[in-house]
Amino acid sequence: MMNDIQKLIDANDEPTAPTGVKMTEPKLLSECGTLLVVDGTPGEQYQIEIAPGDYLIVRAGATVNKPSARFSHPNVAAFGKVLHEFKHYGGRNGCRKFWTAHAGMDFYFVIPRSAVKMLPVKGHSYIPAEINGVKVTFNVSGGTANGWTDWLHTNTTIAVNHKLSDLKKIAEVAVRNSPFEPMVVKPLEDETRWNQLAARASKGLVEKIAKLAEDGKFPVVKFLPGFEEKEGKVVSVNRRAKKTMLPHGNECLKKWSTDYTGAVKSLVLVVDRYGCRIRAKIGQIDWFETAKANGIAA
Repeated sequence: MMNDIQKLIDANDEPTAPTGVKMTEPKLLSECGTLLVVDGTPGEQYQIEIAPGDYLIVRAGATVNKPSARFSHPNVAAFGKVLHEFKHYGGRNGCRKFWTAHAGMDFYFVIPRSAVKMLPVKGHSYIPAEINGVKVTFNVSGGTANGWTDWLHTNTTIAVNHKLSDLKKIAEVAVRNSPFEPMVVKPLEDETRWNQLAARASKGLVEKIAKLAEDGKFPVVKFLPGFEEKEGKVVSVNRRAKKTMLPHGNECLKKWSTDYTGAVKSLVLVVDRYGCRIRAKIGQIDWFETAKANGIAA
């Protein structure tokens, strides 16, 4: 009777990491079971608890200014627009941490676990792996259980802005018509914001508006919501300075030429309500509505 009770207890126990085991070679995810011990050295333990199943649903993202945002392949199970939020560290306005948002696309792949190699590296919430020769990092949750434990669920994400060639390689081993299809993608909550950010990131749009102004065409600029002014006409362009070293026979006497032909810094507008001129920074302009107002494809 005691042996039977102990068997029931053991069957319900959480997986435990063997002591002293250390992973030295890549291992197929399909062969890992529900626990992969990367390092079982006492005091250095690191392991990955793995949800059971035959597939991973891998989400890969790309911001709209990257070629990979226009990726297309028959093995993509689903895709959709998304606002990517990026965390940064460093002195913006004296803050140690701040966030920026970018319009982007997400692509969903159903990957057989037999096509995923787990690498012998401690990830600590960023699990390193390989899919069809592409090095990826699964973004997961982790915690201080038995040293450190990461939890790899069936649904996982990899880093944003992998190369287009990487997405093609991942798609080669993805499958369709799996039990996960049809796949429902969370709808975009703020289409207006996505359009604004996508237009601002559109290659050449800012330059097109600036060129119209510099050619004396007075393009219309629309402001983002929240500003007192709604629109204005561009009368001049404020560009960043570019320094060019002039050729000189004596290297000790370097001379520089400065001209203001760099990237657009701000636009000077005439506002009809007052007939006065104001300066608008790039981040204050609704580039989606500005493109429409001037007949330019955003």
